[in-house]
This record gives sequence, C-alpha cells and structure tokens, in this order.
Amino acid sequence: MTAAMLTPGRPPPEDYYQNNWRILLEFVATRHRALLEPAELSYLTTLLQMSDDAQRLCARLLTRKGPLIREDSLAYAEVTDTDAALVELAGNGVIVRNGPAPADLLLNLMRKAELVDAFGNLPRGVRKETLCLTLLGRHADRALHERIGRCLAWLEINHGALWRLVKLLYFGDAEHDWSAFVIRDLGMVKYEDIPMTTPRFAGAHDLAEELGYRELARLSRRVEEFPELAGELRARLQHPHADRFVEARRQRALMRIGQWHERRRDVAEAVDAYAAAAMPPARERIVRTLHRAGESADAESWLEQIRRQPLTEEELQFAERFGKRGAGYQPEVRTLVVDAVEPDVEAQALELVLEEGQWGAHVENSLVRTLTGLHYWEAIFADVQGAFTNPFQFAPNDLYRDDFASVRLHVIEAIEARSDAETRSQLLHRAEDRHGVANSLVNWQMLDAIGLDALLDAMPIGDIRRLTAFLIRNLAYRRAGLPDLFVCRGKGQYELIEVKGPTDQLQPGQRVWFSHLEQLEIPAWVLKLKRAPVPPASKSA
Repeated sequence: MTAAMLTPGRPPPEDYYQNNWRILLEFVATRHRALLEPAELSYLTTLLQMSDDAQRLCARLLTRKGPLIREDSLAYAEVTDTDAALVELAGNGVIVRNGPAPADLLLNLMRKAELVDAFGNLPRGVRKETLCLTLLGRHADRALHERIGRCLAWLEINHGALWRLVKLLYFGDAEHDWSAFVIRDLGMVKYEDIPMTTPRFAGAHDLAEELGYRELARLSRRVEEFPELAGELRARLQHPHADRFVEARRQRALMRIGQWHERRRDVAEAVDAYAAAAMPPARERIVRTLHRAGESADAESWLEQIRRQPLTEEELQFAERFGKRGAGYQPEVRTLVVDAVEPDVEAQALELVLEEGQWGAHVENSLVRTLTGLHYWEAIFADVQGAFTNPFQFAPNDLYRDDFASVRLHVIEAIEARSDAETRSQLLHRAEDRHGVANSLVNWQMLDAIGLDALLDAMPIGDIRRLTAFLIRNLAYRRAGLPDLFVCRGKGQYELIEVKGPTDQLQPGQRVWFSHLEQLEIPAWVLKLKRAPVPPASKSA
C-alpha cells in the first residue's frame, strides 16, 4: 500500500491519512512482530480490521496535540459519521471518552467565555489563566469535572505507551512523527530509497535495553530539577554497553551529568561521570575541572594519559596547549590591513583575495562534506544493522559515530578502488541521478550555486579523493572546522582560506583540520584582517 502524493492548496485524498496509518501499523506488526507482546500484536490487528471511518478518525487523532481533545473539534471531511466512529474507537479501547482527567487540563480545554458562562461570578477583565487558577482554588477537582462534563465532551487516546512504542519502532527516533509523511508527499523532501532489511533490534531483550537507556537518558536531562537523581544515574550508567547505539546514548547521558556536576563544582562527582563516559571531550573536562579546583597534580596525571593515548586530535592539541600560550600546531597566517572590518567578514575577504579571472565562494564545511557525500553515497546508505529505522532518514543513525567507517569498510574500499577517471564520472553521475535527494552531508543549494563541473576543474581529482577519504573515516570529530572560503586561481589551482577578524582566534578543531590539510597536501591558509591604526587627531592651534 502506498500513499498518494499531495497537491499544495488542495485537500488530500480521503484515504490519505488512513493509508499512512495503515502503512505504519502493518510495518510494525510485520517487521517487528517478535518484539511485540501477544496482546499488543492482537490489538494492532484488531485496529487494522476497524471500519474506514474509525481508522480515518484514529489516524487524525494521533496527530492532535493532547492529552485531552474536545470532541466538538473533530470535523474531518473524510470521516462520514464521526459519532459512530467515536463509539467504535471507544469500544476497541482506542480512546476513553469523558474519563478521569486533571482539573487544570479540563479547564484549559474551555474557552474564556465558556468558563464565565459555566461558572459565573468570576472576576472580569482578567486573563483566562487567572480565571483557571481562581476556579482551582474555589472548587474540588471532582466538582470541576462534573461541571465541565455538562458543558462539553472530551476524549483521551488510550494505550499511550503502545503508541509511543509503535512510533519508535517505525520512525526510530524522536525527530520524526506523522508529519514526515506529509513533508515527503508534498515533495518538500526527496528521500533515498532505503532497503531497511536489517532491523535495529534483534529481539525483545534488545528493545528492552534500548527503552531502558532511553529512560535513563531522559532522566539525565532532569537532574537540575531533581538533584537526587544524579547519584543513582551515575551508578546505573557506569559500565559500557555492548550495543553501539545504546553505548552512545549511555555516554551522552553521562556527559550531561558530568557537566551538571561541573557547574556545581562537585569535583569528585564530575570526574566520576566524565571518566565513565570515556568519550571526547570527557578527559578535557576532567582536566579543566581539576585545574579549577586547584588539584594540579591530578590534572597533570590526566594530561599525561591523554598525551600517551589521545582518542582524537583535539585531545592531543588540548594536552599540548593547556596552560601554554602559542603551543600546538600553527598554520600559515597572512595578514591584510583594512580601513574597516565589515560585518560580513567572509564576503569582504573574498573580494580582497580574488584577482581578475578567478572565482570563489563562502563554503565553510559544506564543500568537503558535499564531495564526501557524493563520493561515498553507497557507503552512507549501505544496509547496515541498525543504521536505518525509517524511510525518512537523511543519513544512517551512526553517521557520526567513530566506528561508522569500520563497519562499512568493504563498501568504502570498493569505492576507493575506482580509478581517477571513474571517480570523476561517478561524482558527476551521482550529482545528476540523485539531485535533490536528502543526504545529511550534501548541500545541494551550494552545489547548484558553484557547479560540480567547476569544482572538478578547480580541484585535482586526487585531492578530492584524499580529502573525502579522510573525512569519511573521521566524521565523528571532523565534520566541522573547515576553512571558510574556496578560491579557484585557475584550472587545477585552488585554495582553502579561513578568515579571522581582528579579535578572532582559531578554535582547536580548526587547528586540527589545518594540520591534516597540510598532511594531505591541500593548499590552505589563514587570512587575518587587521584594522589600520587610526592616526592621532591633530592639535588645534
């Protein structure tokens, strides 16, 4: 079953939302059958057997903001008998009608004029929020429930946990919801055709582990409100997990807890959380936390660990530069004196460095990322365990994990086995064949503005191959920090230029990139714009 495309300005086909709803439920009930309890699977099967009206109304209700929904707000052209559909949904346990609900939520359902009509004797000229507070102070919840129930009917979607699980199993993350169908079918985004033959979860145990760590991650965001959570969370998140996706969630949660402790100056607790996280920049944070607390010997011990076994180039740069001005890698810097530094410093710099017959663009990270996305398209969209969990993904779930390349090495090496001529041809073909298809690394707007032919004429294909081969293996830490400008001096002659204003300094990640660009034999340098000194005012006679 496929959903019809939508036409802007026209209503969708009457079965549009119903079909999307069925696609989702059938996908979960089939692909993830082993992950569902028998009662859950039976429930989804029952829903798929409901009448068209009930299914269409259910599909609409799942897109509504809840938890309570007014029944008099349900007016959908594709539902021919709303009352009968509500009865059927309630009979199948999909909704609860006029059920128990917190009084404040019920009051929020009502309009201000309805509150005045229903309760009377309320202060005039005040906001609805004030009226609600007044009523909550005057009446018990049960009395409010009874009074509001005489004025309007409401419903609440039942089995919230199951619907959240269904969305997780289909969309795979919290970034997508039902609107993803509409965005796709309006043609706003074109997605790669992803096979998704390897499910994210091998069994119910894997799913339970994922859900458990999602809950721990959620709680890690609430330690500011509930400080007593911090110790328990540190203890439960202490040990690494075998699943690479769960492990990433564990590490990020510990980093949040460590940052919270660091802000509170809880030195021992911050160090404990960061050490358990064991991901950059955890050790850097440990050094800074200990140094700030005056524990210099312990800070130096951690610095020595980093020097012996750095996890990333940033870590090594940090260890070399910490407490030492001017240490670390120093790229080539050229200074231009200008009368004034304009707000758009990159545009000003581009105008200054271009000579007649040359061209350039402000590309920053987009250029190398885009070339990498085109060159390694097959690797990015390779069917890897857990990489794709829904058809609305710009990139695999592990694109920015440090093991991204290692689990796809056979695909990457096959791409790199092509000759220079084959690589150039493949880049041009990919840009034409997949033009506009969403790929997290590819900036189509930038590519259209510059033109891939112009880029390939300016950059030797060997340089492109070295740059993209480096980035595809280092996306976890190198996806940002590239120079601002691309300048073409002639055929096969180009430069990457980082622009800095008078008070700007290179960031650690930028220094690392310049170090690698030098090793990769990529022409790159820093342009420093400096204001001309203001001449002293002449003394009046």
